[in-house]
Amino acid sequence: MHLKIALVFIYILVHLHWSGTVDICLEDEDCKIFDVYDKTVTAIPEKLKDGAHEIYFVNSQIPVIPKGVLSKNTQIKKIEFLGTSTHSVEVGAFEGLPDITTIEISGTNVTSLPVGVFKDLNNLQKLVLKNNKIYSLENGLFDDLKKLQALYLHMNEISSIEEGTFDNLENLLILNLAKNNLGSVSTSLFSNLKSLKLFRLYENQLTALPDGIFDNLPDLTEIALQELQQDLFVGFPSLKILTLHNNQLTSLSNFLFEEMLKITELSLSHNNLTHLPTGVFSPLKMLKKLDLSSNQFSIISADFFEGLEKLTDLNLQDNNIESLKQEDFKKLKSLSMLKLGNNKLQSLPGEVFDALPKLRKLYLNKNPWKCDCNLLPFYEWMKNNMAKIRSKAPEVCEFPKNLLNQLIISLIEEQLICLTTSPTTIPTLHTTTASTTNSQTLRFPSEIQ
Repeated sequence: MHLKIALVFIYILVHLHWSGTVDICLEDEDCKIFDVYDKTVTAIPEKLKDGAHEIYFVNSQIPVIPKGVLSKNTQIKKIEFLGTSTHSVEVGAFEGLPDITTIEISGTNVTSLPVGVFKDLNNLQKLVLKNNKIYSLENGLFDDLKKLQALYLHMNEISSIEEGTFDNLENLLILNLAKNNLGSVSTSLFSNLKSLKLFRLYENQLTALPDGIFDNLPDLTEIALQELQQDLFVGFPSLKILTLHNNQLTSLSNFLFEEMLKITELSLSHNNLTHLPTGVFSPLKMLKKLDLSSNQFSIISADFFEGLEKLTDLNLQDNNIESLKQEDFKKLKSLSMLKLGNNKLQSLPGEVFDALPKLRKLYLNKNPWKCDCNLLPFYEWMKNNMAKIRSKAPEVCEFPKNLLNQLIISLIEEQLICLTTSPTTIPTLHTTTASTTNSQTLRFPSEIQ
């Protein structure tokens, strides 16, 4: 929390076009001294204020980070270049900083980093190089970073990584290579990362992953990928979070999740799934959160959720779901949150959620609700369960035109009527009629069977 306060303060100062030193003293903590430089700065000062151990260059006009420029500031523990005009980082740029633990260079024009740029940074724990224009990584670049725990390389243009690049990162816990241009990776590229717990590789140009790519990574607890060979996830006893979003997946293998017994969170959002194999999730006995949002589902079946007795959160928003039945959710006895926003629901049965005894949060907004007599049973359910409906935008009518954008819950029963062209179309119903122009018949909800 204290860190967030400090960062917000720095952000405000920068946007006020302020540069200089900030002393932030938080209760029960030592004072921290930050040096902050904005877009008016064109070069890195050779000597920073004594005691300043966190340095921020934000939108600064610094084209090059030169060799030895910070060597007189041995107290630095953290330095960040955020949105600067930097295009080059020289070998030895960070020499003379024995205690530095965090370096970030993000949102710059840097296209490559020379081997030796991180030489002798024996205490570096976090390296963030995201959202630059880096196109390749050379073997030896990270060799001196024995204590590195987190490496963020996402949102670059990386198309090639030399063999051995990550071999010395024996303590690495987090590796993010998402949103690059990788067309292939080798089995051995990550084989020495035996401590790795979180690995992200989605949104690249990969068409396949080599067999055994994760064989030597037994401690992985979170994987974010895009390609799904049937046996890809065999041998992950510790995996808890799996992210497979933002791909073009149209189907899943029946046995894809067969050995993933400890998974608690699974995201398949932003794909093109229209159907799921019966019981595809049944091995996931510990699954609590399932995200199927932003796919192409038009129908939902109870078979999709076979074995998910512990599921608490289900996200189905941003699909094409047109109808739901009570039976669809009958196997989700622990479900407490359900998101159905932005689908194509026009009406729902009144009992549709009766199979969910623990439901506490329901999201239904941005559906094209048809406010006629068919909606009445669900309208009654909504009135009796308002505490469960948590949509940020209220549920409103899209049809008929005279009720457009009316809050469903604000309507009265007499407004929920059905129009037919002729009473002969409903011969088995006893209705109360009223003459209208165009010879239409009004059916009132109290008489609908």
